[in-house]
Amino acid sequence: MEASPPSTATTVRRLAAYLQPHWRAQAGAIAASLLAVSAEIPVPLLTKALVDDVAIAGKLELLPPVLAALGILAVLTAALSILSRYLFTRAGARAVNVLRAHLMRHLFRLPLTYFRRHRRGEIVTHFTSDAEAVLTAYQESYGQGIASAIQLVVVVAVIAIFDWRFGVAAAAIVPVYMLVPWMNRRHQARASRRMQDATGQLGGLATELVAGTRDLRAFNAEAWSLQRLRLGLRAMLRAGVYQGTVRGWSYALNAVFWLIHAGIFAVLADGIFQGTVTIGFALAMVGYFAWLDFSVFPLTIAYVELQNAVGAAGRLFGFIDTSGEPAADQASSELSVPRGEIEFRDVSVAFASGPNVLQGVSFTVPAGKLTALVGPTGAGKSTAVNALLGFVRPHEGSIAIDGRDISETGPTQVRRHVGVVFQDPALFTGSIGENISFGRDDIDLARIKESARIARAAEFIEELPGGYETSLGERGLGLSGGQVQRIAIARAIAPDPKILVLDEATSSLDAEAERDVMAAMSASMGGRTTIVIAHRLATVRRANEIVVLDAGRVVDRGRHDELYERCDLYRDLCDLQMVQPAAAP
Repeated sequence: MEASPPSTATTVRRLAAYLQPHWRAQAGAIAASLLAVSAEIPVPLLTKALVDDVAIAGKLELLPPVLAALGILAVLTAALSILSRYLFTRAGARAVNVLRAHLMRHLFRLPLTYFRRHRRGEIVTHFTSDAEAVLTAYQESYGQGIASAIQLVVVVAVIAIFDWRFGVAAAAIVPVYMLVPWMNRRHQARASRRMQDATGQLGGLATELVAGTRDLRAFNAEAWSLQRLRLGLRAMLRAGVYQGTVRGWSYALNAVFWLIHAGIFAVLADGIFQGTVTIGFALAMVGYFAWLDFSVFPLTIAYVELQNAVGAAGRLFGFIDTSGEPAADQASSELSVPRGEIEFRDVSVAFASGPNVLQGVSFTVPAGKLTALVGPTGAGKSTAVNALLGFVRPHEGSIAIDGRDISETGPTQVRRHVGVVFQDPALFTGSIGENISFGRDDIDLARIKESARIARAAEFIEELPGGYETSLGERGLGLSGGQVQRIAIARAIAPDPKILVLDEATSSLDAEAERDVMAAMSASMGGRTTIVIAHRLATVRRANEIVVLDAGRVVDRGRHDELYERCDLYRDLCDLQMVQPAAAP
């Protein structure tokens, strides 16, 4: 079940939780900020000394030490500010890395139906633009906000020490400065969420268009695709203009700054003419009020950026809160598969509120035998396999392996004993050997080569310049469809699983290659429980048992010749493909 974004307060608490493990770095950053602010406090006083004591009173002997002090404080402030920024940046980067890893772990637990409802590009934006907004908040706004807040408190206190009246004025000014962003907070949150949503939609559309480039060009549909892209760009433009307009209100503070400074200048000028204020004191006070401005303005910008981060984080946490399958470490117990017998017991599966895709399906896949699932498109063949692998959950009935209900162990335990080849297998950037071993340390090079030999992939792999170290592009870029399929078959058998599932595993091969691979796979099936899903029925004629599915129900089951004689649906499917019963010996 998909979750709505949490409330702002909840989002902020959850964001803070990712920073909590890095409290030492944050404490160090805050300490460095305090020291940097402390180093800046004497600067206006030294400016006062330069004017009143050196320039006006003529005490030239004070010039070298005052200039030296200004230089030392400048270097010290810069060093401490850099250290503070580094510590905040490191803590933020580590926190976002943990958040991204959390996102990816959750992605692996989401049901397959989630990916049917959402574009890939939209999902990817959670890892890119949404996470970047949070990173900016952690590294820029959070650190800058704390530093500015510290500086704000210190400068008001210093001004009050010099003149309590100016201190009261400074303290009264701060709420005025913060009034605009506070009044604007709801609009800012709405603008941030609208911008993040538009970015996600545009990312999803762009990914879709890139993936379908061949089809678009083949049908001369470039203009149509560009029109769709323009619509997405217009939506993003509207969101950007709205966000920029909302942000613009923060810059209205400039007018407030100048009005306040004009009043301060007037009071100080009057004091100079009355002789109650020295020029140096006036310059020092102007410097402190300017420092006050420099503290407040970054604080308001940090507040705006934090609002953006809260909007992005709301999307992230909504994604994380979407229901998924239990984590691997939540399985109640280990699953032992000594034989590999699979039993479907009155299994029914439905997606969302739609009709049942499987309806009371019951059949047994004997241990060590080959069972084929056949039927027209939409009969429920792949859904049955997905239920076995835990990608979908039966709402009625159960599935057992060697008599053990797999719901008691969790899908991760089941997948450890199953090798799978899908109709459209995914290969990843990396070497061919890495794509076969899939990161399992117990699969060495010898096993990789043996698996490739069985899958009839060894010949073309060894002809490549890099052999098993040849780097592949995304989704096996550079290989033919048949080569990709054979590498996927090698990957499935490399861990020596007890159960093998072939979902249209030879669909990308020509007839000759298909015969070669099936002959090789026959040898690898010995002792394994094997489920084959195939539309090309010639590939399943020798199955120990064929289960015929239609509209989510088991219509019949038996061997090829038996079904051809008694099952009308199976016979029709065979006749369409010109598959005849085996000739009598």
